[in-house]
Amino acid sequence: MTHTAPEHSDIPRGSDRLAERAARLLALALTGFIVWTTIFGPFPNIQQRAIVLCLVFAMGFLLFPANVRRLGAAVRLVDLALFAVTAAACAYVFANYFDLMMFPSAPTTTAVWLGIGLCVAIFEISRRTIGWSFGILMLVFTAYALWGDLIPGRLGHAPAPANLVIDALYLGTDGIWGTLMAVYASLLVMFVVFSSLMMATGVGENFMDIGKLAAGRFVGGPAKIAVVASAFIGSITGSSVTNVAMTGSFTIPMMKRMGYRPEVAAAIEATASSGGQITPPMMGAGLFLMAQFLGIDIGQVMLVSAVPAFLFYLSVLSSVHFESRRKNIAAIPADEMPPARDVFRPRVFLPTVVPFVCLIGTLTAGYSAERAILAAVLSLVVAYLGCAPSGAALTERARTVVLAIADSARPLVVMGALIAAAAMVVTTISFFGVGPKLSELVLSLGGGNLLVTLLLAAVVVMVIGMGVPTTAAYVLGVSVIAPTLAALGVVELSAHMFIFYFATLSALTPPVCAAVFVAAGIARTPWLPVAFQTMRFAIIKYFLPFIFVFHPQLLIQGTIRELVTSLAFTCVGAVGLSAAGSGFLFNRLGHLEALILGIASVLVLWPEPTTSLAGLVPVAGIGLWNRFRHHPAPRLQE
Repeated sequence: MTHTAPEHSDIPRGSDRLAERAARLLALALTGFIVWTTIFGPFPNIQQRAIVLCLVFAMGFLLFPANVRRLGAAVRLVDLALFAVTAAACAYVFANYFDLMMFPSAPTTTAVWLGIGLCVAIFEISRRTIGWSFGILMLVFTAYALWGDLIPGRLGHAPAPANLVIDALYLGTDGIWGTLMAVYASLLVMFVVFSSLMMATGVGENFMDIGKLAAGRFVGGPAKIAVVASAFIGSITGSSVTNVAMTGSFTIPMMKRMGYRPEVAAAIEATASSGGQITPPMMGAGLFLMAQFLGIDIGQVMLVSAVPAFLFYLSVLSSVHFESRRKNIAAIPADEMPPARDVFRPRVFLPTVVPFVCLIGTLTAGYSAERAILAAVLSLVVAYLGCAPSGAALTERARTVVLAIADSARPLVVMGALIAAAAMVVTTISFFGVGPKLSELVLSLGGGNLLVTLLLAAVVVMVIGMGVPTTAAYVLGVSVIAPTLAALGVVELSAHMFIFYFATLSALTPPVCAAVFVAAGIARTPWLPVAFQTMRFAIIKYFLPFIFVFHPQLLIQGTIRELVTSLAFTCVGAVGLSAAGSGFLFNRLGHLEALILGIASVLVLWPEPTTSLAGLVPVAGIGLWNRFRHHPAPRLQE
């Protein structure tokens, strides 16, 4: 997940080590609690979520201490006070659950102060883990809740007493303890643990080797390895930034060494890493949230996401191929390729494939998502331990499993803080009707035109997503933009996919593009050229959300014939756009050729059949001319 580095204070190192150990033990306890309640049944809604939030925030204040240097070691008192308030607030709703559900009434003074304290704790832990960008967003909506009645016109709201706001945030099932926290407490905790186990047990490394075998032997092998490996690993981590940091440290130096310019190498990695969040079967946290919002099975979200993910990677691989041909970059040397027999040995390959087979199999068999992700975790552990070559190795692998679960403490805190903070913002948006007001504003600016409104909606989602994790951008985008698209008759699934894709693009699009920043840092090159190159490689991702709206068949919303026809046109358009952006098809493209090819490819992508067919004519003409003209393709490097 996207987050800043933990803040450091002047606490003695011994205290840091003790806090780290305590947090790791709490991570094991939280995982055990989720496993137990998944198997034997959870506590009632608020009670289950209160226990989870209390454990997560305990880890948070241990791992992300306050940064008040003048207090020295006494800084822990600040964290202790904040956690005490959090624990008291969680204990209050746990103990009074029956009365809160059966006999709702005006909140007591104690409840109001506990609710305020919990909101302050959520703000502070999210600021420490996610950064000031989301903290400022929380402050803006808090100010709106308190003083929005002073705003004239429709954007203002009626005066709302503080106790009424706290009641909505803290004492019901639609606030902090609502849908987002429900998904976190039942699914996302185990997803984070699963991701940690996948990386610790060597599955991520094996995915990298599979990427080398799948793409390393072809033209532009280093870049294609980055694309394939990032698709695998990004689907596990669910974060563009994390994926860039993990795979980019290997792929970017390799691409530079093989002849790619630093900004191009960084852009390829940033683009490829952004695809993990849209690639089944995992897709990060967005998979679970989308299924919850739409009220459909996770398996169905995986299914409808498959075709768009294929189109994205078709476009990216095409761009990489054309760029590599234009720059005469060949495959990676044979001595850098891993032996296939080592990659596909049962002891290595089974822990890689078994969890995904188990996940998809249990979902297909009709089991709940909670049991499916638990089955995937358990199958990974069993496969990893079962493939140990000796008794000593078994002991070491068991230790690795325990440490991997313990090491999930930090990502659990980051995700938990994000979910709690997003729940507060979304509740404020819902409570004061901000979503319909902004929706009305966007509709007004769009003048009732669907394309113009979609363009405005895309800008809003990317602005919301600047500097915040994709999950947060998606959740907020759904609150603000989904009503707008629904008012124009957009299918709900298409609307959510539109919002989710533009939420992922916020990590790639200037001026705040976290994945680009990280990739540029690894490549040791200025970030702005990387950002422009990234937008070139990811160009199809800017078009796909619109295609979801105008071509819902790509989301398997029509007949097989309609799906095949739409897919064929979109494939041609995607490859054409990639070639135009790279300036190369079979041979180098002139500027005029590239311009005509780009425009014609956009026409092919257009949802009206006559326009699509009209675009095919210049695409085919330029393709034939470029293929058979008397300018041979550049010779590949040996």
